[in-house]
Amino acid sequence: MKKLFAASLAIFAGMSLSAFALEKSIADNEKVEKVEAITSVASTKGKKIYVVGDSTFSSFSDPYYYPRYGIGTKLQNYLNPKKVEVINLAMSGRSSKSFLTEANYKTLVQNIKKGDYLVIGFGHNDEKTEEARYTNPNGSKEEKGSFKNSLYENYIKVALDKKATPVLCTPIVRRAPGKAYEGSYVHITKDTPEFKGGDYPKAIRELGKETGVLVVDNTAYTKELYEKLGDDGTVKFHAWLGHKPASVDNTHLNTYGASVLAYHVIEQIAAADKNFAKLLNKENKEPTEELLVPNPQYVIPVYSEFAPSDKSTTFETTAPWYGTVFGDMGGIEKIANPDIYEITEENGKVVMHSGTKDGKTAAGKIASGSDGLAFYFQQIPANKDFTISATATVLNATKNNQVSFGLMVRDDVHIDKYDNQVKSDYVAAGCLKLAKGEGAWSSTFARLDGTLNENTVQKQEFPAAGTKIDLSITKSGDTYTVKFGKDTATFNAKLTEVDSKWVYAGLYTVRSAYIEYSNIKLEVK
Repeated sequence: MKKLFAASLAIFAGMSLSAFALEKSIADNEKVEKVEAITSVASTKGKKIYVVGDSTFSSFSDPYYYPRYGIGTKLQNYLNPKKVEVINLAMSGRSSKSFLTEANYKTLVQNIKKGDYLVIGFGHNDEKTEEARYTNPNGSKEEKGSFKNSLYENYIKVALDKKATPVLCTPIVRRAPGKAYEGSYVHITKDTPEFKGGDYPKAIRELGKETGVLVVDNTAYTKELYEKLGDDGTVKFHAWLGHKPASVDNTHLNTYGASVLAYHVIEQIAAADKNFAKLLNKENKEPTEELLVPNPQYVIPVYSEFAPSDKSTTFETTAPWYGTVFGDMGGIEKIANPDIYEITEENGKVVMHSGTKDGKTAAGKIASGSDGLAFYFQQIPANKDFTISATATVLNATKNNQVSFGLMVRDDVHIDKYDNQVKSDYVAAGCLKLAKGEGAWSSTFARLDGTLNENTVQKQEFPAAGTKIDLSITKSGDTYTVKFGKDTATFNAKLTEVDSKWVYAGLYTVRSAYIEYSNIKLEVK
């Protein structure tokens, strides 16, 4: 089997994490993660700076090559600890709406007092098209359900009522390699059938003017900075899951990036508030790239090719077909749960699902930063040409941008392994970005050099329940012709970087997809 051996990685204290794709190629890993609540605040002398926000401000523990750090974790570095203490309450994946249900919000309300500061850093997740997190960027501060109303009623007023000073921060841009900083990269979203889009940073700026609250415009600052630095410069600001630049997390900052943004926030507040300026360290210096040091306990993974003797003990299949679940698939405990993952051979057909059949519980993903999937495959010599084909009958597929199913040919395979750094190259005759709806989802895609390359649907009907779709992938040298129903695409891909001897071709499901595959054929030339 192709196994990935890696020593356990050290956890860095105070690291940040922070996507849901709103447009093509935007990071899909802005997700809600478990965060230990802060339920009490020590009574100490001096002022306190409370920080609320999402993963771009939160602290987290990461085993990555360049771990994630939030802006809130670095603010104290530029402040005099004898005069002020930072209480970072920010939580990964939360919006200004969903944060209200957390113990950390209660801690804020109960402890903030006269003379304190409240730094408010929401936006990334308020734009998520989910009822639990979405707020409308268009309404006034008096209009319930609006982003302005959420920030004003639940944060600004809380601070003002306690005679504390609120500070609004617009969200940092999402890194946009090879693309312009516009649209969802700068938090300007489009309408969907259920949720209105709009300009979230603009809403924050307007709210600041309407209420007299200071706004630190991180959106404008990072947009200008990132456009100046270019892709090679900005990659140094962001977390890397692995040791290669292709593993970069385009949403979340590393220790250097978070320090640059924290320094900016502190300087902006100090320039506008003389009392705050008295709280700064006298020795403050602008952060430099010297801060960017890899995790010393990160171990570069070592890979060995698949051997049939190492086949899955969870998914029983008929050789030379094998089943596995691997990658960023939701946790090792989910692999053996038949309610979450299934790969079953039945009368010449294969039934597979990732996540529960009803779609209520999701597992796995296809995202910019990593992949997690169920895979029914054969191992084929890398120098052989072949055609794999099948018919997919959609039993259920949730309209989510990380849901996918179809055929895949890839460079590597891992047997029943949870690893959120799996990001190897492949080509797929499969759907993606289903939340975009009719005429906007992707019907073929590939990961090449670690980057997703997608083709928007042209002729194929939307893969609703009951739809039957003919699929095929034909390999000719390093050229792959992929067909998803009526749509065809060609990719040039040398799928031998991880495994030089073999490629792996098969059927797959991701996240909330329940599929029956029939007419399965593999013809090797």
